[in-house]
Amino acid sequence: MRCTECGSEIAENDVICRSCGAEIITVAGNSAERDAFDDVESVDTGKTKKNKKKSEKAKRGFVLKIAAAVVVIAVIAVIIVNIVISVKAAEGRRLFDKVPLGRDVEKISADTGVTFLDGEGSIYGALNYIADYDYICESEKSAEISGIQVPEWAVLLNEDGSGSVNEAVLYNFSVLKHNWMGIKNEAKIDTSVVEFGMKIRDAERAVGLKPYTIIKESGENTTTYTYRYHYTDEADGNNCVMNLYIEVSDVDGQVKNVYDEKLDYLNLILRGTFSGDIS
Repeated sequence: MRCTECGSEIAENDVICRSCGAEIITVAGNSAERDAFDDVESVDTGKTKKNKKKSEKAKRGFVLKIAAAVVVIAVIAVIIVNIVISVKAAEGRRLFDKVPLGRDVEKISADTGVTFLDGEGSIYGALNYIADYDYICESEKSAEISGIQVPEWAVLLNEDGSGSVNEAVLYNFSVLKHNWMGIKNEAKIDTSVVEFGMKIRDAERAVGLKPYTIIKESGENTTTYTYRYHYTDEADGNNCVMNLYIEVSDVDGQVKNVYDEKLDYLNLILRGTFSGDIS
């Protein structure tokens, strides 16, 4: 160690230079202590950075868990809604399937265990407006479609001239999912996907739709299923509303005919209703 004034060698414990008498100024702590302090500070800084990274990673993990939980809840909600819709539609369908044609309404009421009201007995004006019927049984719960209140389902009966019921119609309004135009489809459904001889369940899988009306007639020995959907025409950008009809033989339960119809959207709006011709 040397004196900062004269450069002479001095002892490590000297406080005055023996050559020039200058006061020796020392830096607090020796080099080993300073190195040790630097090492500790470096370790502490490393730990702090490592802990910060762990904290940030934990936060990201928590956010991802929350996001995953939200997605799961949304999926469950969709599943529950679809189940509820299916159950609601099934109530009317079970009644409809029990209705025997060719009998008077008293006998049908006795066979099904429900009371059919005569005349335009629906409490919903819209249903009385869009359908002609002699007797009706409808859901106690309502559904709202494009701002119009209707029953979730309704079974309508029509008589022939002799007092026998020759036609039964089921409306499953719940499957329209709040939109009179039905399900949004990517494009027009090719009717050729439904082959003659198919069972109705296979036909429904092919088109990917559920019926919103079902009609059975004693004179024709057929049941007609109507499916409502809409799509955007790529050529002109207009919204097209379609009814797809599948006729099934009551004898063998196989598809005997399939066709579709484009609904006149403007005419329906002017008429103030959301139903096309179901006959």
